[in-house]
Amino acid sequence: MKPNQTDLVGEYLHEVELRLSGLPLLQRRELLADLAAHIETERAERNVQSDGELIEILERLGSPEVVAAAAYEEAGGARPAATASAQATYLPPPGMPAAPAAPKRYGWIFAALAAVGVVVVLCLGGALATFRSEGPPEPASPAEYATPADPTSPATPPSAAHSAPPATPPSARTP
Repeated sequence: MKPNQTDLVGEYLHEVELRLSGLPLLQRRELLADLAAHIETERAERNVQSDGELIEILERLGSPEVVAAAAYEEAGGARPAATASAQATYLPPPGMPAAPAAPKRYGWIFAALAAVGVVVVLCLGGALATFRSEGPPEPASPAEYATPADPTSPATPPSAAHSAPPATPPSARTP
């Protein structure tokens, strides 16, 4: 850890300790040791190199005021009256760069696209299942295609209409 980073962590822990003055000494030491271990674990996991990254870890823990309030709430004890120095919020030392802004979260877009994809797949699957359950269409019989040429005349079977010439009436025959 760089000396400057050691100063940041030490200052943060000191501010928390000031706000925990109403807790028993052993409980206060245990909490501070847990905080220091947590900060060190986060630094190692993230391979923190800059002060900005360290400040981000400290900000995620919460201000010393928030950490102390949570400790008092967990202990079930009443919190002592805050002094002027205890009410001050934690700010990084002057000249320190502010932590970079957190990246925007676009998870809701991916969730919406996934939901739309699921709906499309379900619709296509339902259509395919319906088509397969009905089976292929059966061919129509030839009788379904035969329609009379003149709707007022009776239908003649197709074989009789094409095989013999039309009969001439007996009065039209010549001797």
